[in-house]
Amino acid sequence: LCLAVTGALRWLAPRLLGPSSAERLALAAERERALAERNRLAHELHDSIGHTLTAATIQAAVAGEVLGADPEAARAALRSIEESTRAALEDLDYVLGMLREEQTATAPPRSLVDLPELLDRLRHAGAVVEPELAGDFTRVRGTPARAAYRILQEGLTNALRHGAGGPIRVTVTATPDALRLSVVNRTGPGGDSATTVFPTSGHGLPGLTERVRLLHGEITAGPDGPDHWRLTARLPVRVPA
Repeated sequence: LCLAVTGALRWLAPRLLGPSSAERLALAAERERALAERNRLAHELHDSIGHTLTAATIQAAVAGEVLGADPEAARAALRSIEESTRAALEDLDYVLGMLREEQTATAPPRSLVDLPELLDRLRHAGAVVEPELAGDFTRVRGTPARAAYRILQEGLTNALRHGAGGPIRVTVTATPDALRLSVVNRTGPGGDSATTVFPTSGHGLPGLTERVRLLHGEITAGPDGPDHWRLTARLPVRVPA
């Protein structure tokens, strides 16, 4: 009788004292939300810090090469490194605050209106950038504007890392119902050696694809002819009248 009662209690205890089905579903949903937030923050770190480190490394190499012949150009490169790393520190503080569940300020407001600053940092790194911008970016707000900035940032970072020199063509068109983005750079031999030593994590394009999918947009990346690479994206937006 004691053995039977003990066995019955062991069988009943998890069912009577353990979490209910509703509680288990709630716990699973909470874990899923936490994982999604961690992935989002990982994408933010990859996009912002990865771009800054790539640009700063190239700028440091440029400064070292021209330090004796052109001190003013070297000082300009060092100033650009300072500005880039300061912006990256803001992004890092925000992400670390979120991971610690602290009450932080809003996310660093990087959006399409900050695109000229991003292009200037590339020029200071020695890249030739040919922008074609159309539309009023100040009227594109919220998540699409921030996502567009990150997409362009990742495309330009990849052009710095893996491009073969030559101009980087950046096209951004804002219409009342969509944002169209494009980054085109040369591939193959012939690039600056300073841009061929960067390891790749393999997370950049998959992260962009996921970001665009959540916004119900479209993205493609691949060869564009024999010696070019093209990244294009389309994001639906609603521009206020």
